Amino acid sequence: MRRASLLFLGVLAGCAGQGTAFQDTAGGRPGLEAAVARLPASVAGFERGDTVWHERERPGLGASVEYAGPSRAAVATVSLYDRGQGPVSSQPGDARVAREFSAAVSDAIAVAGTRTSQQMAESGRTALSVPGGAPLSCARLDGTYGRQQVGTLVCVGAAAGRFLKVQITAPARPVVPVDPEPFIVGITQAARG
Repeated sequence: MRRASLLFLGVLAGCAGQGTAFQDTAGGRPGLEAAVARLPASVAGFERGDTVWHERERPGLGASVEYAGPSRAAVATVSLYDRGQGPVSSQPGDARVAREFSAAVSDAIAVAGTRTSQQMAESGRTALSVPGGAPLSCARLDGTYGRQQVGTLVCVGAAAGRFLKVQITAPARPVVPVDPEPFIVGITQAARG
């Protein structure tokens, strides 16, 4: 009888410890696949493209989803990840989110600096309000890709227990005007569920 009870408890513990693609065992947050599935096919004129699963080769780096703006006048990348540090708080003022924002801005500038035809510099920071949740920290970067003047907006916050990074790049004088804020707000609300 005692052995049967121990076996039953072992089976229960094994079942309880199994996470699925849709439920992460860390804090009850959705699994990465479920979190990415929340991102819409279309939002504010941007259409969803390919998904890159960084998590499979580099745990903690999550996934990135590409979006193309109206008439391809802008491109965006939406990333969900936790850097292997466990659930990320969505409460305003979280120091981890502030550090991640600074790192994201530095990375965007550094990547442009490694390419001979690109230059990028930060021109300002703001907080972007998102109804129903904490604002995102955003930085405006201005620069050039070859001879083309471009602007990039990098925003970072938290969504469903992960970092949410949205980066949009568009020509300084696009053929079709693009307002990135409705896209960023819509993506953030969808990611937060």
